[in-house]
Amino acid sequence: MTLHKNDFPGSSATYRILEVGCGVGNTVFPILKTNNVPGIFVYCCDFSSTAVELVKSNEEYEPKRCFAFVHDLCNESAVFPVPDESLDIIVLIFVLSAVHPDKMQKSISRLSKLLKPGGMILLRDYGRYDMAQLRFKKGRCLSDNFYVRGDGTRVYFFTQDDLDGIFTSAGLEKVQNLVDRRLQVNRGKQLTMYRVWIQCKYRRPLPQVSGTQD
Repeated sequence: MTLHKNDFPGSSATYRILEVGCGVGNTVFPILKTNNVPGIFVYCCDFSSTAVELVKSNEEYEPKRCFAFVHDLCNESAVFPVPDESLDIIVLIFVLSAVHPDKMQKSISRLSKLLKPGGMILLRDYGRYDMAQLRFKKGRCLSDNFYVRGDGTRVYFFTQDDLDGIFTSAGLEKVQNLVDRRLQVNRGKQLTMYRVWIQCKYRRPLPQVSGTQD
């Protein structure tokens, strides 16, 4: 299916944001609340139809400013409700790690095509040797650094180079790629937790303007 520039939700907006893996809207609604200006439109999708329905039923959901839809990032035939080169920002918060490693590259490559030139993907996800990885028991490892939780969900633990390779192979250029290490203390349970997350910003390059000669 081909979408045209004037026949999709939010087509009249001047700034468009997509969150992939929105859950029940814990990121989407703060974005809408803090950016209450004309021209901004937020899209949000999740694999879970239940989560999407919860977003739509929230009293803060405004169809004039937001469009929630069910989408499986790993499904190559699934179509996004926006045309290529229409988004300014794509947000991925602890989402890519749940995708099978064999499907990560194609997933990011498809998302990169949705970005306007100069548009960015913002990612935050699990880093290598995060506490959650070190606590997995034997039998939970599916492949190198890829695990299955007790509830059946899966998680991958990245290095900076892992993510840089995925994004640059999708034609994006690095703006930021850093490791966020934090020591969390749960005094009630007397637990010390060493967290490792990776935060990235990758941009779709602007067209190069060729020089002119007099």
